[in-house]
Amino acid sequence: MTGQENQAVVWQFCDGKAGHERQSAGLINALRATQKIATFRLETADAHVSAFQILRRLFPVADKLPDPDFILGAGRACQLPMLLAQRARGGRTIYLMKPALPSRLFDLCLIPRHDGVKPHPHIIATDGVINNIVASGLAKEQGLILIGGPSSHYRWDRASLLRQIKKIIADTPDKEWVIADSRRTPNTTAESLRQLHSASVTIMHHQNSPAGWLEDRFAKSNCIWVTGDSMSMLFESLSCGAGVGILDVPIKRKSRITDVVNDLLSRGMVTSFANWNGGLPSSNNRPFTEAARCASLITSRWSNRDFEAR
Repeated sequence: MTGQENQAVVWQFCDGKAGHERQSAGLINALRATQKIATFRLETADAHVSAFQILRRLFPVADKLPDPDFILGAGRACQLPMLLAQRARGGRTIYLMKPALPSRLFDLCLIPRHDGVKPHPHIIATDGVINNIVASGLAKEQGLILIGGPSSHYRWDRASLLRQIKKIIADTPDKEWVIADSRRTPNTTAESLRQLHSASVTIMHHQNSPAGWLEDRFAKSNCIWVTGDSMSMLFESLSCGAGVGILDVPIKRKSRITDVVNDLLSRGMVTSFANWNGGLPSSNNRPFTEAARCASLITSRWSNRDFEAR
């Protein structure tokens, strides 16, 4: 093992997108629970890839860092820098989503089942998107509403969405709510959400949210509503132990992505707004722990002896 004795060195590639960073942070936190690690953050904006660097096995942005044991990243911009880093300095590459490049180029890919992955030694299929949310076990009383936006799979109906949110707030007068939008939320919807602000409703615009804010809110919420278009927010909600409801969003075309919600509904893990009768939208006695499961599999696959032999 490189670095200090019995300590794994992890290079975390970040592309500037908070959702992608939460994925790699989730795996890092879970790995830290299984072994001692030292983490070094690298920005893809600084990690330029050129033919000359590839041929000469150069990765100058990390010249002062210890050789990595693990090289992690999520997001398309991370792929080439991760592979060049490995070519120059060694280590195991772990990509946390379905890559645009052939998966065999990476030592391991953690890919959600809804992406239609086939069994392969280089792939671990995950139940949703890996994230850094862990059920806190604390008493929770607040509510959280997470808003996505239109996509290639879902249309957008602002009026219908607002009706659903207003009913949820009206039917839970004793609960404090936070409504948070995202990068994909249309400006017209964000403006309509701001008009819902009241003594019991706080509106959080994604551009104004401080680092760690969402993780803290997950830890305090026992009730979370998520628009059906957002896979990452949906599985983060299922990981924190709250009851999870699905705000209805019109389906543009049936796909593996839209089937995810139907699968979770059939398993009784979430409640649709149409079937909600008030109170908590669902019980969630078995929060997802995919980051911990993957960390355990990674540790079993590549033991300390494997590192020392390299």
